[in-house]
Amino acid sequence: MREVRRYRYWVGRACRNPVGALRFASQYSRRMMEPALHRRLQPFLRPWTLKRLGLSKVLNADLLAGTTIPTDGLLSGKLTVLGKTIDFRGVGDWLADFEGGQWPELRSHQYDWFFSDDFSLPEYREHGDVKRVWDLNKHHHFVELARAFRQTHDQRYQEVLTEQFLGWTKRFPYGHGIGWNQPLIVAQRAINWIICYNLDAFPRELHQVLLEALFDHGSYLKGNLEINQDGNNSNHLIGDLAALHLIGLTLKKDDWRDQSLEMLMTEIKRQVYDDGVHYEQSSGYHRYVLEFLTLVWQANQGRPGLLADSIERMSNFLNDIAADDGRIPFLSDWDGAKVWLVDHMRPAELYSLGRKSLTSVPYKDGGYYVLRGGPFHVIFDCGPIGMAGRQLSTHGHSDLLSICLNVSGEPFIVDPGSGTYTQDKRIHDYFRSTSGHNTLTIDGKDQCGLGRTWTLDKHPTAKLLFWETGTSADRVSGEHDSYAPIIHRREITLVKEPVSQIRMRDEIIGEGVHSYQCYFHISPSILPEISGTTARLISRESTLEMKYERTLVANKIKGLYAPDYGEWIEAPVLLFEGRSRLPTRIEWEFSRSAGYKRI
Repeated sequence: MREVRRYRYWVGRACRNPVGALRFASQYSRRMMEPALHRRLQPFLRPWTLKRLGLSKVLNADLLAGTTIPTDGLLSGKLTVLGKTIDFRGVGDWLADFEGGQWPELRSHQYDWFFSDDFSLPEYREHGDVKRVWDLNKHHHFVELARAFRQTHDQRYQEVLTEQFLGWTKRFPYGHGIGWNQPLIVAQRAINWIICYNLDAFPRELHQVLLEALFDHGSYLKGNLEINQDGNNSNHLIGDLAALHLIGLTLKKDDWRDQSLEMLMTEIKRQVYDDGVHYEQSSGYHRYVLEFLTLVWQANQGRPGLLADSIERMSNFLNDIAADDGRIPFLSDWDGAKVWLVDHMRPAELYSLGRKSLTSVPYKDGGYYVLRGGPFHVIFDCGPIGMAGRQLSTHGHSDLLSICLNVSGEPFIVDPGSGTYTQDKRIHDYFRSTSGHNTLTIDGKDQCGLGRTWTLDKHPTAKLLFWETGTSADRVSGEHDSYAPIIHRREITLVKEPVSQIRMRDEIIGEGVHSYQCYFHISPSILPEISGTTARLISRESTLEMKYERTLVANKIKGLYAPDYGEWIEAPVLLFEGRSRLPTRIEWEFSRSAGYKRI
């Protein structure tokens, strides 16, 4: 039955988009044949081609080196991958899921079968979560070794890097092994090698091997750019093009350099809104795309102008949503993906490329509204679900009109993160659901409906009603049509004087009797208490008092919080439930109190 369902799914998709299906079939066939052709032709073509190429440094080594780099454990094989410390001694096992499981050694396209049927095949479950194996094959830890070598001048770091680089390239030639399965993995590995080269971490006798390996990676990327058959490209294509451009610059291969930069500029116009928000509606992927772009910008000495302008606008957005300690809040998918930053949770290197607003600021294209005043920092989400609402597959979550709230620099009401993509669909669906965010459900229904791993059943529309700022208060209001004909409308007022507080009003507009549920996900560091019609959220420094309607039934329930990909912990959730005839209105009031502190 599974085979029949899979067959019907792909036939149905092909019928809806026959041109895209033919393009996909053509790309897949090429991926099948390409490694064999490469092995047969390269012995004849490689000497002539490589003779015209050389290695050139194109990146700022001082910036990439970071400041103080933690070096503990690197020489003993202790690596941090997706928030977990693993034992990876010697040349290591590049096919092992360090949480359990082992992937077979196959040609790159043969792995695709395991991911069909929404990552639910028993064989996939047996081998483990492929994302962890992919991440290991990006070779991020090569950069850690290179930074440690530059910082300490200890030859042992270079020796470990050399041993692992030679071991990997010998075992996994072009198109062989899971590290060649996805173009973005190839792209990130090439970028990490280029960074290591610019940090002088590769000994001179390795330069020819590096040149040949980078040429293979560039050849692969040139023929396997991740151009979506539906026309809605993602961060993957930006990563592919950034890597191809850096390879072209490093090898002095002008056609790769020029063609990739031209395509990258076109893609920036498509994927980055005029206000600087990346259209996948994810704070993690926004930062991830910005990391790729800053490398290209750096390699081209701050040019072209479109790239420099986009980087500044994207950095502005990061600055404005960041907490006072520099930590980026989770907004939609956050999976630990990074490119070159030392600390991707607090990307200080990116903040310096933009400005931070000290007052409330709107990002109307991306649909994010930042209210800032007194001790409060609020992020209100009133934008598209993802990819400008044009595609049902996205890194966005089902989170219309959700909020995040920091008080005096501390996170109180939070987006709980992502947890996992493919390890456990139940967990993944929890983190991307409406009930997994700080907004309303009506009659217990999700705003979008949770389909396959990156698919939603529908894309409702959010609409801004007004945005106003003033000396005494700032106000924003929006609504969405997910529950049509019922409309959910939310208005937030940040009162600045005489006393700072936040007032929020939820309106449910429609007919008939309906139940409604409002969720507030509380940071694990906060202790919530409920008394009468007041909930107190208590930290070690202060307390947020939250007054609510007498008609609501309040309960403290257990939820989840994901500090990093592949990791989730228990965290408190405040659930407020009501039932009434529509239309109805719910009033909330948030104020800071110094009267209670967590001991």
